[in-house]
Amino acid sequence: MSLELYLGFIAATLVLCIMPGPVVTWLVACGIADGPRASLTGLAGTSSALLVHMGLVLAGLAPLLAALGPWADAVKLIGAAYLVYLGVQAFRAPYEDPGLPEAVKRKASAATLYRRGFVIGVTNPKSLAFYAAFFPQFVSASAPAGPQLVILAATFIVVATLSDGTFAVMAGKLAPYLKGPRAQKIRNRITGSVLVASGAALALARR
Repeated sequence: MSLELYLGFIAATLVLCIMPGPVVTWLVACGIADGPRASLTGLAGTSSALLVHMGLVLAGLAPLLAALGPWADAVKLIGAAYLVYLGVQAFRAPYEDPGLPEAVKRKASAATLYRRGFVIGVTNPKSLAFYAAFFPQFVSASAPAGPQLVILAATFIVVATLSDGTFAVMAGKLAPYLKGPRAQKIRNRITGSVLVASGAALALARR
């Protein structure tokens, strides 16, 4: 793989990563609601899901999963339903007094945030089909494909994690300014609506 081809892959990956999707939408919502630490914990979950996807692509299982038809759609619908569920929870969230001790506040645990991120990231088989079609475009025919795919997969994970992490931290910086009763209510309504809309869009998206 030439340097020009590799740099082209990085540029294309960056463009893909900054386009809002279910993962970025949830991370931003998580950061606005609970701050950068919460969104970065969720990022660990979505990045773990990306590792699973990359492993499946490298193992050559992506075409098989993409050919599962209705079953792949069923997995996608599970992820969409989970986003809608989180959106409804956020929409109905009660006011949380910022003066209360941390132990009293209704915040999701680190394990819960990680699990949510992983579920949202992994329940999108459409991504696998895309990766399987995207990566070969940057593989040079003059060298073994295996090592090149490993490099591309590792690069994709790094770029995606840095990109998603930037969105997560930037959104988290807004959290301190949204602590009043009215601000929290507006925040919860917007967060819930965006997550529900994202879940609906994912469910209705054509394969």
